Amino acid sequence: MANWSVTTPYYDGTGFNEVSGSYTVPATGKYSISATINYSTTAVLTVSLGAGINPAFVVRRTSSPVTDLIRGLFPILDVNVLLVLTLRAILGSGTVTLAGEVQLGAGDVIGFFYVANGLTVALSLGGASSGIIWSMHRMS
Repeated sequence: MANWSVTTPYYDGTGFNEVSGSYTVPATGKYSISATINYSTTAVLTVSLGAGINPAFVVRRTSSPVTDLIRGLFPILDVNVLLVLTLRAILGSGTVTLAGEVQLGAGDVIGFFYVANGLTVALSLGGASSGIIWSMHRMS
């Protein structure tokens, strides 16, 4: 994801590139990562998701070794009315929250990614107006 805003009330920190959305870890330590992602579909869902389709947002170390650090699955509605209806779909709009603490090394590059995992419906990331908030704080 690209073109992040760091205007008030948000702020820029050492190592964050708001154009690319990448964060370069300035010092080795334990980091607290949190993200709140609002989304909405841009079209009505017309087909049920398959059993193996689990779209998610991921905070990933993109420098070697590439590693998914924190993953947040989309909320999925699973309905099974015996012999009448079986449905598995993402909600038309929702919020995914990611939070965790990870050990990172100086120079590690971290990014925030949408992983469709087979979801074919178009999304408006950030929702109608609530946006996406992503933060990293060094704890020790």
